[in-house]
Amino acid sequence: MAESSILPDRGSSEAGGVTERIYRTALAQKDYISLELEAMDRGLKPFGLTKAIMTLYLHKQLVPMKELSDELRGQVLTHLKEKQEKAKQTARP
Repeated sequence: MAESSILPDRGSSEAGGVTERIYRTALAQKDYISLELEAMDRGLKPFGLTKAIMTLYLHKQLVPMKELSDELRGQVLTHLKEKQEKAKQTARP
């Protein structure tokens, strides 16, 4: 998948000065907190992150894991595990 400019990288500040609508979500509280943290890391508000994800999905640029072949799913899961381990190592004092 080609890099998309719809979902900014973490640490960007694209959300500056943008007025967004109020919205409601059906997320569990812990998932909403995760959404807020992820949005902050990307310089967005939760609405902006949700909008970006839904836009990617609608444009077929965000593929659900269950639609991937077993080989690709395994590669993605391996990549994500390695990424989490690396993040844990850099977060340790």
